[in-house]
Amino acid sequence: MSFFGGIKKIIKPAVDVPKWIDYQQLVKNNRSFFGFIKKIFIPSQAQTQESFEEALIRLKLTPADLIQRNKEFTRLLWIWIFIFLISISYSIYLLYNHSLRGFFPSLGINFIILTQIFCYHFWLFQIKQRRLGCSFRDWLNSQFFIRKKNNA
Repeated sequence: MSFFGGIKKIIKPAVDVPKWIDYQQLVKNNRSFFGFIKKIFIPSQAQTQESFEEALIRLKLTPADLIQRNKEFTRLLWIWIFIFLISISYSIYLLYNHSLRGFFPSLGINFIILTQIFCYHFWLFQIKQRRLGCSFRDWLNSQFFIRKKNNA
């Protein structure tokens, strides 16, 4: 055995960095984390394609049920808007009083409330359009950009 081979046998068990940091566990955690991120940001494709009317038949919904859902979603939308206005005013109050420890969590809560507002408004949009599979771009165009129809 060579001199360096003997030193390697003595030092390697004492200085095994991959075992110290548990390299295999880090790799596993990294893969599960990025798998979770992919699930969140990459939408899954629908297994079946159906129209709005087919979905109404499958779910056994009547036009009266749609009107009721429309009222419920509108009511919930306004409740969330009211909660958002209260929360944003409290956030401004905290910022005015230089309480950043309260301002930033309150800002995070405001973003969560805004997602709920968007969710209910998007569902209302789909009911009014009587179309499934609307995209964010469809919603955005219908709300903020006026399209001129060509009369040809």
